[in-house]
Amino acid sequence: MIPTPIGTATTAQAQAMSLLRISVLAADQLDEAGVVNLVGRRPELILQPMNRLAEADVLVVVAHALTAQLLRQTRDLVAGRDLPIATILERFGEVDLLTAVEVGLRGVLWRSQVTAHRFTSLIRTVSTGDSDLPREVQSRLVRDMAELQRSVLIPRGLTPSGLERREVEVLALIADGLDTAEIAERMQYSERTVKNILSGVMARLGLRNRSHAVAYALRAGLL
Repeated sequence: MIPTPIGTATTAQAQAMSLLRISVLAADQLDEAGVVNLVGRRPELILQPMNRLAEADVLVVVAHALTAQLLRQTRDLVAGRDLPIATILERFGEVDLLTAVEVGLRGVLWRSQVTAHRFTSLIRTVSTGDSDLPREVQSRLVRDMAELQRSVLIPRGLTPSGLERREVEVLALIADGLDTAEIAERMQYSERTVKNILSGVMARLGLRNRSHAVAYALRAGLL
């Protein structure tokens, strides 16, 4: 069945809008009906059946709380796809927030705050790759990242990007315009060690040259 926009917009209005296709994974039929009702109020949204999830722009997950089982189910559904996920929840649940973000979670809307306008705003935000997380979820994410860094990354000499601290330092010095000899002197390494560090980063990340390595570090927020 070919999905059609749900609503009463005229053809001219529909053409003027950027239509978004959403699929819904709901804990029960009442939750699913609630989202269908929200979509029905917004002509710029298209309801995409779950059997055509591959064509969706956003996956909406609706539940009282995000459970480990629901997160696994979501991971299986979006496997191999960079599909943004928006959730409507009563509470977040006890699942690992970093894992949820890794799966694709980009937005959370509390049930008590749901309106057609807020729902559409959430869908538009996550569809562009941005995130829309309540303040308390953001705070929890920051705490979880800090704990990950404290208990896992720092003891192994790694950064949140997965790069070693000395690798990040080499990239930063390259960005400052230093050559290999100057970097070696600054870090008190041999030039061979600096070259090995840089070549290791480039090989692991598939980078072409020093400029590409610096560009990667800038995009990743390392510099």
